[in-house]
Amino acid sequence: MKRSIITLFVLLGALTACERYDADDHKFGNVVYLDVSQTSPVQLATFSNNRATYDCTLQAALAYPAGQDVQVSLAVDPSLVADYNARYGTTWPMLDAKYYTLSAETATITAGRTVSDPVMLQLRELMGEGEEQTGALPLDETYLVPVRISGASIDVLGGSDVAWYVVKRSSAITVAAQLGEGNWINFPTLDKYGANSQAWNGLTAMTYEALIYIDEFANSIVNAAGVTSTVNISSVMGVEQYLLLRIGDTNFERQQLQFDGSGSGSQFGKFPGRDATKNLEAGRWYHVACTYDQTTQTVRIYVDGKIQSEETGVGISIPSEKNRINLAMRALYDLWNTASEADKPQYETDETGYNKLGDAYQFFIGKSYDDYRPLNGKIAEARVWSVARTPEQIWENMYDIENPADDPTLLGYWKFNEGAGNTVKDYSMYGNDGVAETDIVWPSGIEIPKINETEE
Repeated sequence: MKRSIITLFVLLGALTACERYDADDHKFGNVVYLDVSQTSPVQLATFSNNRATYDCTLQAALAYPAGQDVQVSLAVDPSLVADYNARYGTTWPMLDAKYYTLSAETATITAGRTVSDPVMLQLRELMGEGEEQTGALPLDETYLVPVRISGASIDVLGGSDVAWYVVKRSSAITVAAQLGEGNWINFPTLDKYGANSQAWNGLTAMTYEALIYIDEFANSIVNAAGVTSTVNISSVMGVEQYLLLRIGDTNFERQQLQFDGSGSGSQFGKFPGRDATKNLEAGRWYHVACTYDQTTQTVRIYVDGKIQSEETGVGISIPSEKNRINLAMRALYDLWNTASEADKPQYETDETGYNKLGDAYQFFIGKSYDDYRPLNGKIAEARVWSVARTPEQIWENMYDIENPADDPTLLGYWKFNEGAGNTVKDYSMYGNDGVAETDIVWPSGIEIPKINETEE
């Protein structure tokens, strides 16, 4: 009921934003509340263990603009910790005062506006001092910082006057990118033949892997023109109709991983068969990977570091120069297109001809063929290798790769740890940074558990 009233107030304010505001225009009296409480009074402040500070922004807000300035007092209130623990069944302590500061204890909502200037709850000194990190906030422990409206010049909306910040300095991965309809990751340097792309072609084996979180296995998408399109596939990464890791397919389980090796460098087709027992779930993190090796004729899919599906004796039976794996296809076409007429015949391989099929046939993350096969979720720790990683390597390195720039078999490594912007750094030695098609959303409160450290 409380949130419904807030929503109604906000809608009334929005609908009358350009009109005069008289008391008789509103059925309800004006009230002040914390903006972050509109969605939830609990605010997750989970951050990586290498951050020295972490900023949380909040504002005082009105249901609709007032005719005069509204003064609001803010305070951190340790006495509310007991209320939180009683309500949610936790035993989390109050964060020590040395780790936080409130940028202002008062906020003003000026006449005619509905929000104050931002106030910052800054978490500080999180890493302590020196190499030993003396005095650092302990790892993987949870603390509370309640911020409340302690007074105001108009009525305060009870129940929305407190924001409980749940603070955790985590050893887990705490940053990931949100992808979805109309947004995926391109790799412009793979389009051209050169130092960035050469290592991606002429392979005899490969591995894709990533951490993914599916928000929803959508079955349809309505575009800007109002046209509804059927969605059978969530694209993880790879090259359409060549070597592609995806979820779902036509006449296939919508939530099952599929490795499509239909290209001339693989020829094992769509793997594995339809099996509802292998379906993934929405709303949880998975480590997913796939490998293929021409020499051993072995294809595998991994889920959470363990083999989910495996088949041997498939794919290329007689490896040769003509049927090697080429993942940077546009680079091959660029090589052919810029070569002299005398040199062109030596570059006319099956792969360069295949590349002429169109823009869809190139390596992407979160896209294959068109805009209607999005990942529709979050992603981190995406990698491409020029070898078929072993089960031991997959399990042991799901969440990090040490010294990535020193391994020539690591073709691409995008941690998605930027937290801002639309460029994703490649930590491999090849430097193929990813560029988002549209603005990346970097959600807060991410914490990816490391199951290879908790399972025996």
